[in-house]
Amino acid sequence: MSKSSKRSESQPAQLLERARKLKDKSPNEAIALLEQVIFQKTKKPDYQNQGAAYLLLGDIYQSIDQPDLALKRYLDAEKIYLKEKGGTVPAVVFQRQATLFLANNNTVRAESLFNICIEKSQEQTLTISCQEGLAAVAFAKGQNQESLEQLDYVQQNYPLDSTSVARVEALRSQNYSKQRKPAEAQESYYNSIKNLPEQEQSSNTLSEVKKAKTELLDNNNVTPALELEIKEKAADISSQNKELSDLAIAENLEISDTYLSNNEIEKAADFVNKSKAVIGDKTPPSAKAEVFKKSFEINRTRGAMDAALQDLDQYISSKEDDILELEKTLQEKIEIVKRQQNIDLALKDQDIEQKDDALLASQLRGQKMLSGFLGVLLLGALVFFYFLNKSVKAKRRANQLLLLKSLRTQMNPHFIFNALNSVNNFIAKNDEKAANKFLSDFSKLMRKVLDYSQKDFIQLEEEIELNQLYLKLEHFRFRDKFDYQFENKLDDLDLEIPPMLIQPFIENAVWHGLRYKEGHGNLSVELTNTQTHLLVKVADDGIGRKKSLELKTKNQKKYKSTGLANISRRIALINELYHKGYEIKVTDGQPAADETGTIVTIKIPL
Repeated sequence: MSKSSKRSESQPAQLLERARKLKDKSPNEAIALLEQVIFQKTKKPDYQNQGAAYLLLGDIYQSIDQPDLALKRYLDAEKIYLKEKGGTVPAVVFQRQATLFLANNNTVRAESLFNICIEKSQEQTLTISCQEGLAAVAFAKGQNQESLEQLDYVQQNYPLDSTSVARVEALRSQNYSKQRKPAEAQESYYNSIKNLPEQEQSSNTLSEVKKAKTELLDNNNVTPALELEIKEKAADISSQNKELSDLAIAENLEISDTYLSNNEIEKAADFVNKSKAVIGDKTPPSAKAEVFKKSFEINRTRGAMDAALQDLDQYISSKEDDILELEKTLQEKIEIVKRQQNIDLALKDQDIEQKDDALLASQLRGQKMLSGFLGVLLLGALVFFYFLNKSVKAKRRANQLLLLKSLRTQMNPHFIFNALNSVNNFIAKNDEKAANKFLSDFSKLMRKVLDYSQKDFIQLEEEIELNQLYLKLEHFRFRDKFDYQFENKLDDLDLEIPPMLIQPFIENAVWHGLRYKEGHGNLSVELTNTQTHLLVKVADDGIGRKKSLELKTKNQKKYKSTGLANISRRIALINELYHKGYEIKVTDGQPAADETGTIVTIKIPL
């Protein structure tokens, strides 16, 4: 075997190893390496390495809190491994799937997958994790005694490291709390904190410990005095682990709040000082900010203004660091989601290319066969041209469908980047509460946009929900610029329409009409129906198209509206492919006035 062939065979494995090392520190670089593994062209498909790439992609999406994307990749990994003749799926794939199904309360599927994992696993650590998973399934079903028995089985039959002990004790505490056994629940809860290893401060293990605390305080009729005692002991234990400063800080601040509510200022100050004492290099900026904010409030109440001002400076500095970290994390997540879209598009292109290759191969075989039958050359030529013409027509339709999907997919980054302007604005103003609220609603909207981007048509009510949520977000940003009304005068219609059909016109009304209006504007979206058509009317009393064009800079005039151009091409393609009769009409609201406003009417056949 030549050296070049050896290099090509080892390259996917090397790329995977590099991606694993970059997974946590630089997920975008890791995904770029995994794309090379997935789309590497070889004579024989490398299903083992491709399956491993999809598995690692799932782990990356899971690490950035995108469980739906992660589960899809884990399911894809299983399919890829099974493509190989006699291929087997690694047990870890089933463990990952089971964990996410359990998080979605699909206990039946989770239990089945954990059992498959245990049967196939050849790694003790993975087997322990799946055995713990069965205990978690029993707990989710309300079978507390069965869950405790499964935890006993795990501890008696496997050598557990500190991470596993922490998880087992946390789940044991949750079971005891459900059974109203506070003493046992407390003991297991404290044990779980004691066994938290330093590297687990942001893992699922810590999440289970926090759940144990919640169950302990909510299900055991805990008195205020006992609650305070539990929190103080938990704070003392976590303070002994320098890597768990954020956990110790949270406990101490909760205790401080309790004393403040009882007007015991000095005791509250003691626990704030304890929080300060555990702050270290690895303490998250958000936790630091909370400590100095609370210290500022207490010192201001005590009249210690110099100390209060120092705390305020520290709070502002920590908050700025927290905002920068949040912005960096958000940008990283956006880049990862964009890369996921690129992978999906590339997979579709690859599938089309394979089909084209198969068609070309078929045509070549036909030509070879024709050359062997000279006696029926004319008939063969006629048959060939007949099928060639049919193939061209089919290929043209396939290309039109692909263009339609491409245009629909382009709406997503265009929409995402416009919406992120609002997020950046709130972050720039240090308006954390508004940014968090906006991001929460924005994530819901993003989920809908990503889901609908895979479809040519969606239900009318889904499109309405998407636009109502979008309007809510834009009004939250520009609430001092306009009010809006969304009037749905429709009877119950079982109607499907293209996704993101209405949203670009609402966006245009806000960003190019109302945003520049000197006074307070109005935007209305009205849906009505006739016997033959659904009418969508988007009207604003903004500055109008003419004045909007005058306000544009030279660069803006060179820029062609992606959203409106996209929707026009989509409508034209849909009308041609599906024999529809969609119509869009844009007019000035008040032609005689300076600020004319704009009216968009969309006519959709029923």
